[in-house]
Amino acid sequence: MSLSKETNEPQFMEQNTVVLLIGKSGCGKSITGNMIFNASVFESRLSSTSVTRVSQTHTASVNNRRLTVVDTPDFRFSTHTDFDSNSELKTTLRSCAPGAHVILLFLPLSTFTEQEQEFIHWFEQKFGAEALRFTLVLFTHADKPHMRTLGELIRGNGQLSDFINRCGRRYHEFNIKAPVNSRQVTELMEKVKRLVSENSHSCYTLEMMEDEEKRRKEKERREKEKKEGEHQITLERVRRETEMRVRREYEEERQWREEEEKKEREHQITLERVRRETEIRVRRENEEDRQKRERMKLFKQIILRRIYVITVFSVVTGFVLVSRKDSSLWIFMCGFITGGSAATTGVCCGIFWRLMWRSPFISSSPHESPSALRHFLLKTTGVVCGLTVGAAIGHLVGGNLLPVTLITGLAGAAGALTSLQRDW
Repeated sequence: MSLSKETNEPQFMEQNTVVLLIGKSGCGKSITGNMIFNASVFESRLSSTSVTRVSQTHTASVNNRRLTVVDTPDFRFSTHTDFDSNSELKTTLRSCAPGAHVILLFLPLSTFTEQEQEFIHWFEQKFGAEALRFTLVLFTHADKPHMRTLGELIRGNGQLSDFINRCGRRYHEFNIKAPVNSRQVTELMEKVKRLVSENSHSCYTLEMMEDEEKRRKEKERREKEKKEGEHQITLERVRRETEMRVRREYEEERQWREEEEKKEREHQITLERVRRETEIRVRRENEEDRQKRERMKLFKQIILRRIYVITVFSVVTGFVLVSRKDSSLWIFMCGFITGGSAATTGVCCGIFWRLMWRSPFISSSPHESPSALRHFLLKTTGVVCGLTVGAAIGHLVGGNLLPVTLITGLAGAAGALTSLQRDW
């Protein structure tokens, strides 16, 4: 930091007022400092980069007041790669003993772009809210024509108007292209004097900025901890939600598996029941078929026995009748018919007595098997009935011949016996 002082003024015995110039490159800080002192004390020229590389200080008498002006480089948008803005800013404030009574914040009057908005945000973040109590906004480039007044331009921009309000509505318009205009310098010095008086000659110091930096770091730390805490809470919530979702999905899958297993068991039970029912039905059908075949076989055997008995006794009766009377074919046919009739009548007697013994008058159930005594009585009664009826037919039809009567009686008994030999 370069220092420049004039020591030949008697006003130097008075209290010194320190004015700190803060602004972007090209905003007219150095020119404004030269206009305040009405001398070329700060280097100033047209350039695409910042001309001021380090802070420069000049002290002199202005309007019978001892004034120190500190010209600073562009702390925010410097293009010099070797420039440490934070270190240079702290060095500047440290040299401003006891501190800066006034901070002149330079803004261009013609434009207020996003870069100016970012610069204001940087200023408030870096210097803190306490610095706004010492800040006077200086709008330069007032030489450019504009249709509205400065107040109208400020009110037309919401963000700029809010910032001016936070600075206590302290601002000034300055034409850096009119160095011979001492009136605007006088008005500026009056506003500087009024601001110093309002603050009771207090200063903005390096300690204030460092305290603000500590508060900012503490705030950032708390915000970081808060974010980390919120992040941990979010992670915990996500973990619990994930566990609940996994548990719910597992429970749903378990219930689904149990339902599937239950359905499978019910299906197996149904298949087993159907298999048993099918086996029972097939077994029953096979048994019915077997019984049906056995009944058919027995029926055929009974029919054959009956035919055999009828045929045998028909032939025998025919031969007996021929031997006793005449050996003609007619006599044989009469004996054949007589024997066959007696045997057939005996079969009918056997069937009749079987039906009688199965009737409700004698048996309690048509499917009940008779006892041995009842079976013997049934056979005896049927055979006697068949014998009697057969003998009666032979006696009546056979011409009252004893051999014919005996043979037809036997035929009737044999026929009845064939009808009574079926197992019940």
